[in-house]
Amino acid sequence: MNLKATILGAVGVTAVAGTLIFNTDAAEKVMNNIEALKSKIQEFAQNDAALVEKYNKLREDAQTKIAELEEQLKNNTTSSDAEKAELQAEIARLEGQLKLANAAIEGLEIQSNKAVEVANSYTMTSADSLPGLDGEIVAEEKIATAKAHFYAGHTQVDITPKEDINLGLLSSKGNIVVKFIDANGDTVQTKNKSWAGYLNDSQGNKYGKGTNVPSNNYSNDLKAGKTYTTTLNKDNVAKVIVTVTTNNNEVKTIELTK
Repeated sequence: MNLKATILGAVGVTAVAGTLIFNTDAAEKVMNNIEALKSKIQEFAQNDAALVEKYNKLREDAQTKIAELEEQLKNNTTSSDAEKAELQAEIARLEGQLKLANAAIEGLEIQSNKAVEVANSYTMTSADSLPGLDGEIVAEEKIATAKAHFYAGHTQVDITPKEDINLGLLSSKGNIVVKFIDANGDTVQTKNKSWAGYLNDSQGNKYGKGTNVPSNNYSNDLKAGKTYTTTLNKDNVAKVIVTVTTNNNEVKTIELTK
């Protein structure tokens, strides 16, 4: 006998999506990295665009001013040599500014080319390269999930429907059948909606009006996302089979092994 299972109780669970825990911390980090990358690229683009606009404006202003001064120098025949020298010096200064603006633009071009090369080197992650992904969305676990707790002396089964289920004997096709099986494969007990109050919630409410009396305080309405429990006080249960039928007659069978 497994002493640990005897003392603490063994738990059987289905290997379905509804019982797995998604690594939300890792997913959040991925999304944060993506947002940081997007923000960095946007900052780079906005900064360089502003610099290009700045130096382009300087270039245009210098070219316009140079043209005006050259025209002034050409037409002003009465200017003294000193005045002409002053105009020529200003033209030379503006030409120097124009060269600096052109050099700045060339520097920005080099930087932006490098940035584009880096961006182009990014390889999009293929779903085929990741374990368990085939490029398709993983289907959400439907109808219900279940867990079985195998304790010494009794077995507890927790069922969580994914949609509302009505257990009315005549008014609905909805049903939850719980079959307790021993190590030899023989059925120890079967519970279904014909049993009055065979399911309980965490507040102690009973579900399944069944055919027994009294059952006026029991409900037939199971709610999606809420967990319902049934217990069998036997110590020879090795497996539980839960069969959930929805109001639309969709069926899911879950096997839970000790």
